[in-house]
Amino acid sequence: MRLPPSPSLSVKLPLVLSLVVATVAATIGAAMVYQDRSRLRDELEGKALLLARAVAVTTPELLLRGDTWTLYKVLRQITQGTERGGEAATVAAMVLDPAGLVLSHLDPAAFPIGLPAARENSAEHRLMQAALGMTAPGVLDGDGFVEGVAPVQTGGRTIGIVRVQLSTQELDRTTRSASIMVLLLTLGMTLVGSLIGAAWSVRAVRPLRSLAQSMERIGRGEVTLLPVSRRDEIGQLVDSFNRMAVELDEKRRLAAELAANEKVIALGRIAAGVAHEVNNPLAGMLNCLSTLRAKANDPELVARYLPLIEKGLRRIGALVKDLLIELRVEDAREPADPSCLEDIRDLVAAEIDPARIALAWDNGLQPGDLLNRPKMQQVLLNLMRNAVDAMPEGGRLSCRFWGEPTDLWFEVTDTGHGIAPGNTQRIFDPFFTSRPNGTGLGLWIVLRLVRSMGGSIDVDSALDRGTTFRIRIPRETDLVAQPA
Repeated sequence: MRLPPSPSLSVKLPLVLSLVVATVAATIGAAMVYQDRSRLRDELEGKALLLARAVAVTTPELLLRGDTWTLYKVLRQITQGTERGGEAATVAAMVLDPAGLVLSHLDPAAFPIGLPAARENSAEHRLMQAALGMTAPGVLDGDGFVEGVAPVQTGGRTIGIVRVQLSTQELDRTTRSASIMVLLLTLGMTLVGSLIGAAWSVRAVRPLRSLAQSMERIGRGEVTLLPVSRRDEIGQLVDSFNRMAVELDEKRRLAAELAANEKVIALGRIAAGVAHEVNNPLAGMLNCLSTLRAKANDPELVARYLPLIEKGLRRIGALVKDLLIELRVEDAREPADPSCLEDIRDLVAAEIDPARIALAWDNGLQPGDLLNRPKMQQVLLNLMRNAVDAMPEGGRLSCRFWGEPTDLWFEVTDTGHGIAPGNTQRIFDPFFTSRPNGTGLGLWIVLRLVRSMGGSIDVDSALDRGTTFRIRIPRETDLVAQPA
C-alpha cells in the first residue's frame, strides 16, 4: 500500500527547530515576566503595608483626642509622595473607626467624616469588612490596587483601622512592556532559528535526497556511487550505501551470469532430449522408407509402414509444437482479470465427453485479482489436458481458484489412475512421460511458467485415487489489466 505524501524534511526540520526555539524562548520569557511581576508586587505590597503602619503609629493620640484635622494632615503628609505620578500612586488612604465609619480620608468631600466608607453589599464594603476583621497589619488585594491595613491600637484595644490603597497600574504597565519585549524576543529568536534550521536542513537533506534518487536508479538496474564529502552519520550512511550498491551490482552481475549458464545448461539438456526424441522415430521412419524403396510394389508393406511413418512424423510435430509453445509463452506478459480463465474451461469442455467426464469449475477469484493471461492459460490448459488423459475410463475433473491477501491459488484435481510413487519427483523433468503418445514436455512447461511468475507447484497423488496439482502465484501489484 502506497503511503500518502508527507512534507519534505527540508520543511519539517526548520519548522520543528523554530517551534522548539519559540517554545523555549516563550517559556523562559514568561517565567522571567512572572518572576519580575511577583517581585514588583511584593515591593508594592510592602510599601502599602509600610505606609499603613506609619500612619497607625502616629495616630492613636489624635484619635483619642478626636483631632480629625491633625489626623487628616498626618495622613496626607505620610502618603503625599504617592498621591500623584509616583511609581505607585495612592488610590485612597483613610482611617476608620471599628464600626467602619470615616474618621479621616484623603478625599473628605467624597467621604465625609462620620459616614460609612462603603455602601452595603459592594465589593468595597466586603474589602472593608475584611480590613476591619484584621487584628494585625496585613495586605489585601483589590481591583486595580493593593491595600495595606494596620489596626490602630492602644491599651490592648483597637480604636481604628488605617487603610492605604496603592495602584497596580504601573505594575501592569511594566508587565505589559516586559511581555511585549518577550514576544519580540521570541519572534526574533524564532526567525533566527528558522534561518539556521533552513540552512542546516538543506545541508542535511541534500545528501539524503541524492541517496533516495540513487536508490531509485538501483531499482532500475543503474548503479551510481555518491561522493562522500562529510564524516558525520550522514557521511557514514552514504559510504555504507556505496558499498551496498557495489555489492548489489556484483550480485546482479553474478546472477545474470548464473542465469545465462543455467539457460545454456537447460538448452543443452533440451537439445540432447530433442535429439534423442527425434532420432528414435526418425530411425524407424528411415528403416520403413528403405524397405519401401526396395519393395515399392508390395501393397502389404505400404499399408503396414505408411501409418508408422505418419505416427513418427506426428510425434516429431508434437514435440516441436510443445517447444514452440514454451518459447512463445515464457516471456509473455499480458495482465488480465480472472475471467480470462473461462476460455480454458470452454476449450477443455469442448474436447471431453460430458457423459464420460464431469467438469466442476469454481472460479473464486475477484475482478481485482490480476493474472498473467498467456502463462496462466497455458498452465491450466496443460494440467487439465493431462487430467483428462489420466481418466480414460471417465471420472471427475475439478478446478478451484481462490485468492488470499498475498497469493493466488489454483487447484486442478482428477480422479484418474494417479502417479506411481517413484515417479512423483520425475514428472517435471523434460521428456519424462508415462503415456505412449506423450512428449514429456507438458509438466516441464508448467513448472517453468509457474517459476517465471515467482510461484510454486505441489502435487498430491495416489494410485487409482487421482491427482491434485496445487499452484501458488504471488500477487503482482504492478499488473494493470488491459482494456478489452
